[in-house]
Amino acid sequence: MRFGTLGSWVIGLAVVGWMGYTVAGAGWSYLATQEMVDKVLHDALNRHRAALAGGTHSALEGLAADVRGGILMAARRDGLIMDETGLGVSPIPGGIEITLRWSYPALRYGGRDLLVIPLSVQKSTVHGL
Repeated sequence: MRFGTLGSWVIGLAVVGWMGYTVAGAGWSYLATQEMVDKVLHDALNRHRAALAGGTHSALEGLAADVRGGILMAARRDGLIMDETGLGVSPIPGGIEITLRWSYPALRYGGRDLLVIPLSVQKSTVHGL
């Protein structure tokens, strides 16, 4: 085997390894964020149901604000990097809708993201209240 062929194989394997690592990292980021959103939403809905059962009327705007704050706090606690502008929590008839967009850095150099993978999670609760 010639040196050029060996070099090509090594570079090719390095690129495939980097791609696999990046896809695994982006997948973990997506699944961790989706799980975090589900947990925050579940906890907020339980508090909302308890308030309704106790006779306290809780508006959907308050539930949406509670979910938004919970997502931001949980993201900081879990070390997930996201921008507040990518989070939208809004009341809809009979529930709330959550849209979360963030980027996973695939290639960084000098503290700057050169290549990012855009990710998003979208949830809505209409029947769960």
